[in-house]
Amino acid sequence: MEKHRLALELRQRQSCSGILEQHVIDALSDDEIIESYITCTDCGEKLVPSQVLESAIRLINNVNEFFEVCENFARARNFMIVEAMRKNNSRKIKMRRRR
Repeated sequence: MEKHRLALELRQRQSCSGILEQHVIDALSDDEIIESYITCTDCGEKLVPSQVLESAIRLINNVNEFFEVCENFARARNFMIVEAMRKNNSRKIKMRRRR
């Protein structure tokens, strides 16, 4: 899918939601509208890195596939974070037992 086409579909979703006024949606660049869907509203962190995003956009056929790819990436990322925390905690426990 082309980035511009994805941005158009995301703008249409925003318009249908009625959350933002149309002139606000229209003022966003393609990158801004796409980034609004992959950026944490609390901390501003991008939930999908740029390289992954670019690859995903090339591979998808529609906006629903975009959401699926982003959700799958977020799940995998969260799993990796949890596993890293688990490993770190087990090291701490082993160190405490050695003392």
